[in-house]
Amino acid sequence: MVFSLLFMAVTACLAANSCRDCHGNRARMEALGYGHFAVTQQEVETQSRMPATCSECHLGSPAENDKDVAHKGMARLLVVSHKGLAAHTSARGYPLEYGTNQADRIYTVVEKDGKRVKDSSVAAISWHDKNADTLSQDFSVMKKTCGSCHVKEFDEFAKSTMATNGKQSQYKGWTDKKRGPHNCGPWFEGNREIIQQNTTLPLSPEINRINQKVCNTCHVGCLDCHFNPQKNNPADLTKGAHTFVKIPPSESCYGNGRGSICHAGPEDRRRGAGYFGESFSFPEGNEPDVHLKAKVGCLDCHESSKSNPAIGHAMVKRQAQDSCQHCHAAAVTSHAISRHRNLSCEACHIQNVAGYQGTYWGPGKIAGAATPYFKFKAYYGYMPEPILIRDQKGRWIPVKPFPMAVMNQKASPFKPGLYWRFPAELPDLRRTNDAWAYVGLFGGMPENNKAMLWIQMDKMSHKLGKSRSCDSCHASPEGVQLQKVAWEYDDPGALPFNGSHEVFANNKGLFIRTMKSEKIELESGYALSALAPWVYLKDKWHVRGDFSLPPLKDRKTFESARTDPGYAQKSGVIHQ
Repeated sequence: MVFSLLFMAVTACLAANSCRDCHGNRARMEALGYGHFAVTQQEVETQSRMPATCSECHLGSPAENDKDVAHKGMARLLVVSHKGLAAHTSARGYPLEYGTNQADRIYTVVEKDGKRVKDSSVAAISWHDKNADTLSQDFSVMKKTCGSCHVKEFDEFAKSTMATNGKQSQYKGWTDKKRGPHNCGPWFEGNREIIQQNTTLPLSPEINRINQKVCNTCHVGCLDCHFNPQKNNPADLTKGAHTFVKIPPSESCYGNGRGSICHAGPEDRRRGAGYFGESFSFPEGNEPDVHLKAKVGCLDCHESSKSNPAIGHAMVKRQAQDSCQHCHAAAVTSHAISRHRNLSCEACHIQNVAGYQGTYWGPGKIAGAATPYFKFKAYYGYMPEPILIRDQKGRWIPVKPFPMAVMNQKASPFKPGLYWRFPAELPDLRRTNDAWAYVGLFGGMPENNKAMLWIQMDKMSHKLGKSRSCDSCHASPEGVQLQKVAWEYDDPGALPFNGSHEVFANNKGLFIRTMKSEKIELESGYALSALAPWVYLKDKWHVRGDFSLPPLKDRKTFESARTDPGYAQKSGVIHQ
């Protein structure tokens, strides 16, 4: 009797499933004009490799037959528009398209002149575990969907650095003594009053919210790592709009084809030495990391729950220095006793650094709204080799120093000098080797005074490849470092223009000098001081200290080693 009642209840539940009854009926969906949303339960299970029903992933009310009622509370794909960064959840006239551009393979389309074209009004695509109002993670949705089956994984993820935005959220404002100013800007959420107190221009709650939404598009939920939608493939039924992966592919760390988000921004834009390069790099086409060609993925080098379950789900160890030993044991062992043992591997094996060569935060527009803090960032170009500096433990590491400024500051608590973002004694999961140098607070411009200047000096870890030449470090007997940088500006505020500068480092300091460009033609409503304060401030970007490389005591050995790699290895100058 009990079994019969249970069977009847289950049967009734299955019968009253409007999700399956509608979306599983292609003819019905096409008649409604939404044939691209037709999918069977079997197709979903094959692609996702999970037995979950529609409502277990998308919520809604499957027992309701009325379309509007059934879709109420449903978690949907978020299509974010350029205007106001507003997230639209209404049904789309066309399905997502899948292109071949690795950086931007997933996009929405509209019809124009009888053809389907990419929708230029769309700024970003976010999955349905994000909050439509903030574009950040929606933990309530994640807990009800992914977390309902993957309880342990969700609980661990919710505490992880990625889920809590553990690094970027520590930048409380431009003048925060603990972390200093950052290229990405401050964490606007919860810090508006702190930021406003030191800003001469008004920062309204709405503009503060829009600035924060820009940050939020980079921060991940469950689907950013494990959801891997693709074009349907009749030869492989696991490929389609509901494809999931257990172990996140390296592409997911770069936004998985939804533009330059997640690690694509910090690596290929800001640091300029990214893993993928190519279509992700700015300027486009920079060589990728040699490990990409060797099919070595992110999680092959960075410890995670894949290699160490104890680390916790979604925790990824930032420092990957121990992983070199796995594939390059002989090189690592011989390097440890070579003359270059105080250099990190990256110090020699990273060249041609792209990305930002200057960034300035000044009055502009975000999503169509005026803000005192628009990031004029598209000073894109190449630095032939990184500048080498000693880290907190005395080891030489590669950095790309570039000028930074934020305008309209009232005061600054910093003293000129070199600073480190995170102390060396912090554990690996909470530490970085990124540095920055405070320059000062300056006037001298027709508007947007005072400008707080610093030099961004993030450590570079990717785009590993052929070693730089001996002369690139040791041609100067005094250990002087000089890099000539060419760039092109292509951001709002002005017509594109070309320019250049030098990064010069010796035993007296590090200097960004001889900044110049062709004539700058401003767009209406923009001030030159907002997007190019260097025109007025000239060579202000410098910091005192010893940034020279150690002078060679044995030039004879150097001359032999630079022309004979075999001799260099046998004599212990470089690793074997």
